[in-house]
Amino acid sequence: MLSKENRLKKNKHFNYIYKHGEGIRVGDVSIVYVKAKIKPFKVGFSVSSKVGKAVVRNLVKRRMREAFKELLPIIDRRYNYIFVAKEGLAFKDYNQIKQNMLAAIKKAGLYNEVNS
Repeated sequence: MLSKENRLKKNKHFNYIYKHGEGIRVGDVSIVYVKAKIKPFKVGFSVSSKVGKAVVRNLVKRRMREAFKELLPIIDRRYNYIFVAKEGLAFKDYNQIKQNMLAAIKKAGLYNEVNS
């Protein structure tokens, strides 16, 4: 589980990142990111109701969180992130979700080459 200090919780924080951030989409995952103003980076996960009902959305969100934990060593910690699940992600397994997230991170150039 991500530590409490690294989670985006407030709606105003999500809105700030959506408004001021840049976005990249790879497959069924989008990533919106913005340079962090304070030191511990923050990450949030968003799953639209178009993905499915609550059980499916929660499953997708849990898989995305777990995939992010595995990608944490290579992530650039100078940014705040929101990972957005698109409609087709409900039909993908964990490894496909992780690969989509990794591809989005690499396409945006948000990884540390030292640890990758």
